[in-house]
Amino acid sequence: MKKWYLSVFVWLFMAVSQGEASNPLIKSIGMSDPHIRVFNDKVYLFSGHDSGPNDPTWVMRDWRVFSTTDLINWKLETTISPKDNYMGAASTDCWAGDAVARNGNYYFYFSDRKRSIGVMSANRPGGLYRDALGKPLVSPMHDPTILVDNDVAKTAYLVYGDKEGGGYHIARLNNDMISLAEKPEPITINGAEWEKTPEWMDKNYIFKYKDTYYLSWGRDYAISKNVYGPYQCVGAVGNGHHLDEYAHGSFFEWKGQFYHIWTYYLKQGFKFRECIISYCHMADDGQIVTDTDFLDQHFETGVGQYDASWPRIQAEWYSEKSDKITKQGSRQTGFYLGNIGSNSWVKFANVDFGASTKKRVFSASLNEISSVGTIEIRLGSLTGELLGVARVNPDQKSATVSCRLKAVTGRKDIYLKFTGEGSQLFKLDCFRFDQVK
Repeated sequence: MKKWYLSVFVWLFMAVSQGEASNPLIKSIGMSDPHIRVFNDKVYLFSGHDSGPNDPTWVMRDWRVFSTTDLINWKLETTISPKDNYMGAASTDCWAGDAVARNGNYYFYFSDRKRSIGVMSANRPGGLYRDALGKPLVSPMHDPTILVDNDVAKTAYLVYGDKEGGGYHIARLNNDMISLAEKPEPITINGAEWEKTPEWMDKNYIFKYKDTYYLSWGRDYAISKNVYGPYQCVGAVGNGHHLDEYAHGSFFEWKGQFYHIWTYYLKQGFKFRECIISYCHMADDGQIVTDTDFLDQHFETGVGQYDASWPRIQAEWYSEKSDKITKQGSRQTGFYLGNIGSNSWVKFANVDFGASTKKRVFSASLNEISSVGTIEIRLGSLTGELLGVARVNPDQKSATVSCRLKAVTGRKDIYLKFTGEGSQLFKLDCFRFDQVK
């Protein structure tokens, strides 16, 4: 019997720790309330853990930390147990948590159901996390998000709570990250979206973009120029793919790309969830646009990988970019890449060219062409093998440029490197790889 249990444990550990994910992110493990943080250029996912698919109420015995370097292969770094904080080993109330780095340490803020929020610390993102206080940081209420502002002091704030409990609350944290610098105060949110939310609405997420604070819940969000508010409702980040009031999630930026990850229930009436991840865009007018069009076309593929047989790869789905290139557009017009100057570049990782050795034609759709230039298609790096060069002529403001490529097979990282005269050569809408017949 012991050998059987050991075999099952090893199988489960390997399945989770070496999981290759698409959407849902990692299937059938009860992943909920995802908060993603980037530490030392590596992505860490802090998630809740729903115990079983047949639980009619929330049974959550621990939290888990996953990591990835490509958004495809996820490794289980550690399990955070309530036995290591004031909740105790018997607890089944491990609700949502968030994490932050400060002072050379890592801090995990956790919910004890709706009773309180505590804080644990570790010397590395993957733990081991231990209780930093031995008591709640705040009580009552739950579902913490930590915002570290971009001011000189890198001021940190705790935002938490639910609508029924007087709305979301905010308090500045001391630099030690385990004590409050002020009394928590409720956040005022004005607008129909907040008024219509159910009384139980909890699980906020807050971030700052340029000079504006974005406070989200479910699929809706509000904005303010002041972190304390008041906030004005804007609306939904997107439609479809379980973007509703239960879409607990977070946003994160990595390598110049913006992402949205959220959770959904598999079956109505049962508390077992999985997570979806997609590209996300900040429109020219500052609105959040979760790319559900990408999910409509490529849900099971997930982010960070592409198929050369797709009829088009949108430029805004890149894996990485050079600093000055910007994502531009709106929900209505679509998105594209601008501020493309000479020697700027974008990377598309894990492009699957399949097993065929047939040569391909690279074609790119460009707008606002202002200079003679080129698009170099390189393999593996900016100095990698040159697969082909598409030449750009400013005779037309909009054009599709193309070139033949050397034969490529398997999964490869593709770099598009741009050359020309000036800092705004053209705007890149999309591209494709067609097999030569």
